[in-house]
Amino acid sequence: MATIPLHVARRRLDTGNVVSYPEGSPIGRAMQGFGDELSAVAEHYRQMKERQEAFDAELARRRFSGRIAQAEDEVAANAPADGAGLHDTMYGQVDPLTGRVVKPGLFDTLFDDALPNMPESQRAAFARQKEAMRAVGSARMAARQQARRDDYELAEWTKVQDASLVAIAQSDPADTSTFQAIRQSGLDLIGKMGNPVARQAAEAAWRSNTTNALARR
Repeated sequence: MATIPLHVARRRLDTGNVVSYPEGSPIGRAMQGFGDELSAVAEHYRQMKERQEAFDAELARRRFSGRIAQAEDEVAANAPADGAGLHDTMYGQVDPLTGRVVKPGLFDTLFDDALPNMPESQRAAFARQKEAMRAVGSARMAARQQARRDDYELAEWTKVQDASLVAIAQSDPADTSTFQAIRQSGLDLIGKMGNPVARQAAEAAWRSNTTNALARR
């Protein structure tokens, strides 16, 4: 299909420097009809181009979203056991007062890479969505980091608990001061756990487990 340059197709017939015909004459009607047809073709072309660019923009957004998901998984896989730095590596840091990015993250790099691939007519709208997308991803990654931290604290506590229970089981049955010291040390560590639900469950289990270990001595 032949395309019509927009600067030409959007124009109706220029009658400024040509012979004019009465509108009611056959030639006048023909000229008017040709101008209307040309305008209709131009409008069709414009709508077609808008649909094509909207389609391509949606594909670009989906590719970007897929790349973000992949990057989040990669960052999580490479993060330390306690999840430290997971959020900032991916989404950087934003000043909560000004909204200004004070520390870019991988998100910024990926966004900058994706922006030139967006159709030009859609580029400005995509750029305006950047901080909204960062906010959504930031919340998601913060939750992921917190879950990693919760798992880490629970795993480390389990190691301490297992060793402490062995110490109680092997201690002198008459040495109640050692038992109380071990139990209190465990409670102190549990009290520093960040997740309140995990903290409450760990404390209840610790009291029960230490009592059972004492009874088995």
